[in-house]
Amino acid sequence: MQHEEAALVVGVDVGGTKIAAGIVNAQGQVSGRVKLPTDTRSVEHTLQSIASGIRSTIQATQGSSQRIKAIGLGIPGMVDPLQGVCQLSVNLGWRDVAVKTWLEQELQLPCFIENDVSVAALGESFYGVGKGLETVVYLSLGTGIAARTIIHGQLFRGTHGMAGEIGHVVFDPAGPLCRCGARGCLEALAAGPALARRAEDELQQGKVSLLAGFLQASAGTGLRAEHVFAAATRGDALSEQILHEAGQHLAYSIYLLTMNFDPQRVILGGGLAVEGSPLIEAMRVGLTHWLQQAPVFREMLSQEAVCLASLQGDAGIAGAAALAIAESKTRSLLS
Repeated sequence: MQHEEAALVVGVDVGGTKIAAGIVNAQGQVSGRVKLPTDTRSVEHTLQSIASGIRSTIQATQGSSQRIKAIGLGIPGMVDPLQGVCQLSVNLGWRDVAVKTWLEQELQLPCFIENDVSVAALGESFYGVGKGLETVVYLSLGTGIAARTIIHGQLFRGTHGMAGEIGHVVFDPAGPLCRCGARGCLEALAAGPALARRAEDELQQGKVSLLAGFLQASAGTGLRAEHVFAAATRGDALSEQILHEAGQHLAYSIYLLTMNFDPQRVILGGGLAVEGSPLIEAMRVGLTHWLQQAPVFREMLSQEAVCLASLQGDAGIAGAAALAIAESKTRSLLS
C-alpha cells in the first residue's frame, strides 16, 4: 500500500445548490477542484450528482487515482457518522439517507460523512489556524450558529453527535421563537436571518433607519444581514444597536464554550465571520467586557486566541478530507 505521505483523499462539500470536490494530500493541499450544481430532484439524483463530482475530481489526478484511499463528505444537517446516514437535511430534502453505503457501492472506496460544521472544524484543526493545537473550538456564524470542539485531533461528538450546539442554548427565555421550537436561542438572536428579522421588526414599529431604504430596494425579498452591516458602517443607529446586542450574545457564547472546553483557540468561521465586519467588532467589544469581568476566563483565553478561520474557499473540501484522513487512520486504511 502507498506511503501515508503519498496517499490522497477526496474531500466533498455538499450543499443545497452546489457540490464542490477536490483531491487533498496529507499536507492539506487541494487540487483537481470540481464544482457542479446539486441535482435535488430526488435522493437518487442528488447522490448521482455527488458521485459525478467525485469521479470528475478523481479523473483530474492524471494517473494517480490508485493513490486515492478514501472519500470524506460534509453534509448540511443531522448526520449519524457511525452508520453513514444523513438523518435529516432540509437543504437537500433528505431524511434517513444511507449515503455511505450507496457511495461505497457506487465508487468502491471507503466513504465517511459528517455534519458540515464538524468537517469545517476538523479542517481548521488539521490544516488551518488550529493546526498543532490540542484543543480547539470552532464557532460557525451564518444562517445558523453551531460550535464543534476538536480534542487531540478528534472531533468531540457527544452521545447523540450534537455536542456543541450552542446555537440552540437559550440566552433569553422571552426572546424570539427559534426554528428548534424554543424561545430566545442564540441562533434566534444573532444568526444572519435573526439580524434581518430584528431589523424588519424595528422598522415596522416605526424606527427611523437607513434600513428602510434597503427594505424598499429589496423588491419584496426582505432585508438580509448584509444590509444591517452596510447600514451600520454608515453610522445607522438602529443597525449599530442590533449588531451590538448580537455581538454581546456571541461574546457570551465564547465565554460559555471556553468555560466548558478550555480551548487553546476559538476559531470563528461561516459566512458572518468576516474580518472587520461590524458584527465581529461588536463581538470583540463584548469579549473585552467578559475578559475584564471574569478573572478565570481571562486566565483561560485572550483576545488574540479568538481568530477567524483561514481555509476560506477550500474549507469544505479540506475539512471533508480531514475527516477522511482521521477516520482512515483509525481504521488503518492509510499506511
